[in-house]
Amino acid sequence: MQFFRMRSPEYSSTHQDLFINGNLEHVYRFPGVSCLACRTTYGGSRILSDPAPQQILNDKRFKSRWPVSDEEHAAMQKEIAGYLNKEFVSFVTFRPGDNFQPAYLSIPAKPTADFLWPNIRSFVVSERMKKMVFEELSGTVDIVPIELRKVGKPKPNVAADTASRESSTMGRSRLESLDSDESVGPYYQILVRAESDYPKGGLPLSTCSVCKREYIEEEKRELIMKEDMWRGQPIFFLKTTLYVVVTEALAEKIRKAHATNVDFVPY
Repeated sequence: MQFFRMRSPEYSSTHQDLFINGNLEHVYRFPGVSCLACRTTYGGSRILSDPAPQQILNDKRFKSRWPVSDEEHAAMQKEIAGYLNKEFVSFVTFRPGDNFQPAYLSIPAKPTADFLWPNIRSFVVSERMKKMVFEELSGTVDIVPIELRKVGKPKPNVAADTASRESSTMGRSRLESLDSDESVGPYYQILVRAESDYPKGGLPLSTCSVCKREYIEEEKRELIMKEDMWRGQPIFFLKTTLYVVVTEALAEKIRKAHATNVDFVPY
């Protein structure tokens, strides 16, 4: 079985990277945690498919990554679970640093690529890729529309109007510096939910009984995907990393669709 790491192509500069992919921002999130039990302060970057509950939209606690105590964090998790009417297990259902929807894309130029890579935890695809590839992967990925917040630089005649609309509704999309006959098709964030088994050397040595953080000797991991680590999904994270891995069959399907701005590195 052949596996590939799916990633962005190599760019000539960070400027080119930003120009093509832009930046994807999640406004609302859980803060980090300072856990008394394991004496560790940390926060992750996982992206939830859940929208930020209306009750927290003016709550500064959910706009900061600054860590809080494990007791305060657990209370915040319980609060969110109540708003979402969701059963939860503390530090399992929600984790420190988890991001809520929506996601806002700011990009210097009109996006045209099939794949965009504006976030380390997820990637963004065109509607064409969504229909041709990812709709068939239900259960392995979540597909969430993104908000186009800023495309290009503001034109003088629309800057004031843009500012007033932005202040009235945070969630309203705005397309700046596009002519009336131009348009940007919908884009979707792909949230990969599956993982491989642990890579060699990556088994946790211990797990905190309170915050559930796993202690791993990262320098001993072999970041190679092998068939005996596969759990049967066509797309998944290499466990303990943010590497997106796909099977040869899925890589070939994306290649045959002539997808742009994506690369496959064999393991």
